[in-house]
Parts: sequence; structure tokens; C-alpha cells
Amino acid sequence: MDLTQLVEKCRTGDRLAVERLVQEFQPMMYRLAISILDDTREAEEATQDAMFAALQALNSYRGEAAFTTWLYAITLNLCRNRLRAQHRRSRVYALFHGLRRLKEEKAIEPEERVIQRENSSLIYRTIQSLDEKHRLPVILRYYHDCSIDEIAQILDIPPGTVHSRLNKARRILKNRLSASH
Repeated sequence: MDLTQLVEKCRTGDRLAVERLVQEFQPMMYRLAISILDDTREAEEATQDAMFAALQALNSYRGEAAFTTWLYAITLNLCRNRLRAQHRRSRVYALFHGLRRLKEEKAIEPEERVIQRENSSLIYRTIQSLDEKHRLPVILRYYHDCSIDEIAQILDIPPGTVHSRLNKARRILKNRLSASH
């Protein structure tokens, strides 16, 4: 069954289709939520809320954007709302960055691992220091492999603005990382 059929079955209330949709898309929604909220419990709750909101709004999905882009936008908006409600800034990607590093570290000497962890921590803190309008495109592009068009749809901004924000974020990150060495 393709995605269009799955969505249609969900719209009619088919429980098996809903289960399949949740199983297929909830993990990617969770990955986005954890990378923004950096708190497993918050991310789990945000993911559940986002999936519930998506299922409730399924009739409004018209297929103008990719389904995953639509789900990312819902998840992102709910995460933003959680951050605003809690009056705290998100800490980004530490979990995923750490998992990527673990894979690479298997064949690396202990001293090199320490250096890599220190560098990862510095990069993490530097990305965290970006304002939201520059931090979110960086997260979506480099940690969720979203295209420029997908980022534009998720953030509801023109693709040119995405390019501009990514370029500015890279310049800021380069300057801040250079100054810290």
C-alpha cells in the first residue's frame, strides 16, 4: 500500500492503517523532537502530541508538500511551543552527535577520543549560541539531511532565506570556533 492509500485509510478511521502510519513516521518525528528539545521525556511527549495533531489534521493534508515535510512542520511547531512555554532554549543534537561519534570512535585511540569529545562539545555549545532563526536551519540541514526546499516549507520561509540563514550561520560558527582555539 502506498502513502496515498495509507493516508486515505487513516482518514476513514482504519485502525491498522493508523498503527502503520504511526510506526512508519513516529521515529523520524521523535528524532527531530529530541534534536530540538534534548530531553527524552519532552521529546516523547512532543512526538505523541505531534502525531496526535497530525492524525487530527489529516484531512487538511493536501499533498502540496511531501508528507514528511508536513509532519516535520507540525513537530517543529509543537517543539517551539514547548520551548516557549518553558522559557528555555533548546540544546540541540548532542545525542545524535554522540551516537555518530561512537561509531567513528571504535578504531580511534583514547587520546583522540578525548579530543573529539571536546571538539564535539565546543561545536554543540557554539551551535546552541546561535539564535533560533539560524540554529534551526543548521539542525534541519546538517543533522536531519533536509533539502533547502524542505527547510523552507518546514520553517515557512523562502528558499533564498534558508540559503542566507545557513550562510550567515556558517560564518558565525566559523568565527566563534576560530576565536575559541
